[in-house]
Amino acid sequence: MKVVIDGRPLIGNRTGIGVHTAEIARRLPFETIIASHKEIDDKSGLEGSAFRVQRSALGVSWQQLKLPKVAGDVLWGPHGTLPLMTRIPAVVTLHDFTSITMPFRHRLKTILSFNLLIGASLEIASRIACVSRVVANEAMRGFGVPASKIEIVPNGVDEFFSPDGDEDDYILYAGTLEPRKGIDDLLAVWSSLSPRPRLILCGDAGWRTRVPADVEVTGYVPRERLRELYRHARAFVYPSRYEGFGIPPLEAMACGAPVIATRVGAIPDYAEGAALLIAPNDRDALNAALTRVLHDDALRAELRARGPERARLFGWDRGARTMAELLRCA
Repeated sequence: MKVVIDGRPLIGNRTGIGVHTAEIARRLPFETIIASHKEIDDKSGLEGSAFRVQRSALGVSWQQLKLPKVAGDVLWGPHGTLPLMTRIPAVVTLHDFTSITMPFRHRLKTILSFNLLIGASLEIASRIACVSRVVANEAMRGFGVPASKIEIVPNGVDEFFSPDGDEDDYILYAGTLEPRKGIDDLLAVWSSLSPRPRLILCGDAGWRTRVPADVEVTGYVPRERLRELYRHARAFVYPSRYEGFGIPPLEAMACGAPVIATRVGAIPDYAEGAALLIAPNDRDALNAALTRVLHDDALRAELRARGPERARLFGWDRGARTMAELLRCA
């Protein structure tokens, strides 16, 4: 069977949906063609796939007009929408609905490309993969999608992320720097600490986020560098206000970082009992949790031990097997 994959999430730096697309695609037991409107520079792990570039200035117009012309037996849309004129059965993956529920936290082009196509995409999809039960429930409530059409295809963590080495004196965040990630909560709490460790914000530069000059912002880093940052962090903090899943805390746990995260997305499903979990938007709770982790050696040692043990239960193979079955039966 030949699977055509909408490769737009793989263009540029591989984060979030791009990680999901690559990790699932590399494990599919089919011939795969990854199509895109721009060159995909990072092909790591995807050496078994064929790549098809049909150059176009706008990704959404390419998806609607050119992607349907790529020959295959089934189409996978990992970006949440599908070409409405697809000629073959299609499976779509949903990661979140924040462009609808939180439009002021997204760029206009994201809102238009997703919001205008999502309803019709869910109708024409043979099956719908959701990265968490939270997202599945939103699809059923918001769009009337029947439960029988949905399957949970969770994110995971690769064996590459593993513990090694001693901790350093810094607090780490990894992810896009944008409002819904709760960066302002982290900055406010960190600024109130005395004494305070270094704060490192690791990820693509976002928007509407002002960072003080004494905070280290790395920008996007390759996963080799990210692994080292996870491994040596005194604390990893992920104060997101909404997630469909939430991959970075799971990666941090796998590397042995003591994790503080909010109870959003799938984070409670994989982190309960192996990380400190707090409510989103609660700066007092974040302050208390961070103070505990920074000053309690025994707690940090316990979290460093529990994190990798728990993360081993959440590899990518389970999600890849489920996706393969959805594609096979589409």
